Parts: sequence; C-alpha cells; structure tokens
Amino acid sequence: MGDGQKTETVFPVYIIFLTLLLVPAAFYWRYDLFFLWDDWTELDFIAHNNLTTYLVMPNGEIFFPFFHLIFYALLKFVGEYHGFFVLVNCLGTGVAAFLIYLFFKNHLSPNLALLLSLLYAGSAVHPAIAWNAFYLCYILCLIFFMAALLLAGSYIQSPSYKALWGIGLCAWLSIHSHNYTLLALLALPLYVIFMGGAQSMRKTLSLAGVIGIVLLSFAGEYLTFAGIKSTTFFNQSVLSTVPDYTFFTFWFCGAFLSPVYFLFGGHFQVPLLTVMIGTLLLGFCILVIWVMGTPRERRLGLWALLLNALPFLMVSLGRYTFAYEYAFTARYIFFTLVGGMLLVGITWTILARRVPAGNFSRLLAFGIMAVMISGQIFTMPFWQIGYLHMSRKALSCYQAEEGLINDGLLLVNPQHPLGASQVSAIRQFLKNEVWLKVKSQENWRANK
Repeated sequence: MGDGQKTETVFPVYIIFLTLLLVPAAFYWRYDLFFLWDDWTELDFIAHNNLTTYLVMPNGEIFFPFFHLIFYALLKFVGEYHGFFVLVNCLGTGVAAFLIYLFFKNHLSPNLALLLSLLYAGSAVHPAIAWNAFYLCYILCLIFFMAALLLAGSYIQSPSYKALWGIGLCAWLSIHSHNYTLLALLALPLYVIFMGGAQSMRKTLSLAGVIGIVLLSFAGEYLTFAGIKSTTFFNQSVLSTVPDYTFFTFWFCGAFLSPVYFLFGGHFQVPLLTVMIGTLLLGFCILVIWVMGTPRERRLGLWALLLNALPFLMVSLGRYTFAYEYAFTARYIFFTLVGGMLLVGITWTILARRVPAGNFSRLLAFGIMAVMISGQIFTMPFWQIGYLHMSRKALSCYQAEEGLINDGLLLVNPQHPLGASQVSAIRQFLKNEVWLKVKSQENWRANK
C-alpha cells in the first residue's frame, strides 16, 4: 500500500511494540508527582457528585463520558497514588506511538516509520501530558482515532461491514474520550477517497454514512447533557460573532507551524523565532512534495495538512481570543505531531529518491536526525522544571493548612483555586473511598 516500502526493519513487530511502549515510561515516569492543574477540576467533580452525575458532566465545553468512566474507575482503584496515573499515561503514549508506527509503515519505509515513531514516543512535550492524570483523555482520544485510521486503511483493501462498524466504534470511543477529534473524524472518509482513488467512492460514502451517524448521535448527547451553552465556556461570543483575523492566525499557528517546529525543538520559548522556523520548515515540505512528489504523495501530503487543520478549527473557535502562543500548547502537539511527522516523512522519502546516494546524502540524513533528537533532549528540562514546581506546590497545599491564602482558597490549582472545603472533600474521597489501599502520599518524601 505504501510508496516507500522497499526494505523491512530488522526487528520483529513485538520488539518494536515493547520498545515504543517502554520509551515514554523510561523517560518520563515518576512515582513522586502529585495532581496538577486540570486534575483538580475533575477531582472536585468526583468528590461532590455521584458516578451517574459525574459521567455526563461537561468540563468546560468538553463532554467525554467514556473518559469519565475510565478516570473514575482508576481513581477509585488507587486514590491519591498519582504515580500510577503517570505510568498509565506513559504506557498509553507508547501504545499511541506504536499505532502511529503501523500507520506510517503503510506509506513510508519501515525504518523511517520506526524512526519517526521513536521520536514521537520520546518527544520532550510528553511530560506536559503524562504528568497530568486528567490528560489521559487526550491519550485515549488519539489511540482510538489511530485505531480507526488503521481500520480505514484495511477497509480500502478489503471492504466489509465488520471493518466499517469497527471504524465507527473506534470513532465513537475517540470523541467520547475527548472532543478534539470531532472534526478529525471527517479526515477518515477523506483518507479513503484520497488513498483509494476514484474507484473507492462507494467505500467513501459508506464510511461517511457511519461517521455521520456517530457525529449525529454525539450531537444529541451533547445537547441533552452538556447543553448548547457549554460551547461558549471559553469564548462567550463564539455563537454570535464572526471570527476575525486572530482566529485564522491562531488556527494557522496551531495546525501547521507548531507541529513542524516541535519536531526540531521540544519547547515553545521564543514566539517570533518559532513562527519563522515553523513557516520555513512547513514551506519547504510543501514545496518538495508539490514539485517533486508523485500524485499519490501529493494527495497524502494534502491529507496530512487536513488531518491537523480540521480538528484545530474547533479548538481555534473556542480559544482564538487567547494569546496566539496558546496555539503551541503541548496537549495539542500530542495530536498535531502526527500530521507534522507525516509531512516530514513524505518529504524525506522524496528527497531520498532524488538526492544521489553517497556519503553526502548519508551525512545529511544523520545530521537532520541529530538535530531533531538533540532538539528534544535539550528542551526536556524546560517542561519538567515547571511541572515539578507545580507538583510540589499542589502537594504542599493539599497537605498543610498553611496552604490557605487570604480569601480562604487553596492553591492546589493556581489558575482555579479551590475552597478549603472543596479540597477537604477531595482528600476525604482519595483517602477513604478507594478500593486499593496504597501507601499514603503524605508519608512519601515527595518530589525530591
């Protein structure tokens, strides 16, 4: 199916799976962290509501009952043992990286697919996801979407009702884990028509029908349980005004510039430099694919752009009133790296075919890989230092009465401080309403 499959990797698939599974855990798992940022909103919901109510509660504008079910079960299992959530998130990131490898292998050489998936698994942005228990929602969302995408590839080759409804189930689980992939689901029938050709129109329409059913059912659930007002949580005028140029700036930065830049630098530090580097890299990839690529490579490149563009339209509608730097947030990179890496992989394949083989081409390839890997290594501490500081602050306030501030709030979450009674209810739930009694966080030498 892929254009670049001329060689096979020397590793069996189970070795690749285990490697990708363990890389994020080896780099980023820590037992001594504590709940961060958005974790506390979910903990507050759980501590003050029964399971039935919690399952259908929106968080901001997001409605994700499947994730709520998983998160509630995990929390009941281990309580305040945050290290367990970090391990689950690391392993989940590894599973996502393996699914990305399988997808890339359909279109790139297996060795290049492995290299890119390893780079994804070890990306410096992952502490921003893995160290937040709540962000399991993003990991589940991507895993189920990638599963749907792999099934779509199989559906092109061997159409069947089983594959069709398998795609529908994975799509349903993805958007009920997090709503980020709502518009990304439209990329699934587009993938079938782009990669399957004109003769696949019937397959495309069948898949589009299944995706339509999934989206309509979600819309009914959302209006019933979350309500139309939830869509205005971050942008009060989203339903009443036409977006201005800041919307398109936010969308373009987040969907296109951010993922390409983060391949070479794992932390957003200098805004202007980031935009300039991202623009140059994106422009170079598009130019190479359009001028030198085969028709199939051009279609795949266009689809990779749509894969990032479609879901970020919805993100931008809710958040374009924020500073444009917010478009470079790590939790969005978790998704958009897939499209960015696919663009880079196509470009790499084309250049490898066009540049004469020899010492120069090998040195160039190793040089690019070295820049990408070193960019991740040297920027890892920037994410980790900030999150370790927030973890220490949250744990300190959770444990000690002196964490109280003037207006009676606790700074477990600096953005949304909770009342002392709210934190007390959370502490009560985490300590007394769990199935597995583990060593109390209060007795750990935390965050050393």
